[in-house]
Amino acid sequence: MKKILIIVSCSIIIAALVLYFTFTNLSKDSVTKKESASINVEKQEKGQIIEIEEADAKPVAEEFPLEMSEEKIRDAIHGMSHQKVKADKKWGFIPLTSERVNRLIEVVKANQSTYKNSTTYLEILERWAKNDFSQVDKDHNTIWELQNGNVGRATGILSHEEEMEFIQEYYDVEGT
Repeated sequence: MKKILIIVSCSIIIAALVLYFTFTNLSKDSVTKKESASINVEKQEKGQIIEIEEADAKPVAEEFPLEMSEEKIRDAIHGMSHQKVKADKKWGFIPLTSERVNRLIEVVKANQSTYKNSTTYLEILERWAKNDFSQVDKDHNTIWELQNGNVGRATGILSHEEEMEFIQEYYDVEGT
């Protein structure tokens, strides 16, 4: 009986150790593994615009189909704003690119009659399409309020350096 108890105990300990080390390695890889991307920095009258060029990005029409729900539009605008805003908490991130902004404008215009807040979305997106991020913190908070946000209110706009640091949290940026 004592032998069986020792064998069962050792088996449980070994199984627990195998599970622990397997889980630890999987978690570590999923947190530290970043997608590759390159950065395109355009100097504009209003400052520098940072665009992320993802190595494995799917086509924007596939990412944002014309029949997107209004909730998904809000999620996309909110996620893109995180690249540019200061906030205590940020959940989700979608790289803010001119291609995505222009596609979202197209989607909102195609659904203007069904989206309750289409005017708000178009005001934000059309400003961004002109590389005007001077009130991106207010844009973030407008969408955040439509989503009934209670944590993560934007408190300002990131500097160029802070934006680069934020991007590097998510991407293995070539040339940095």
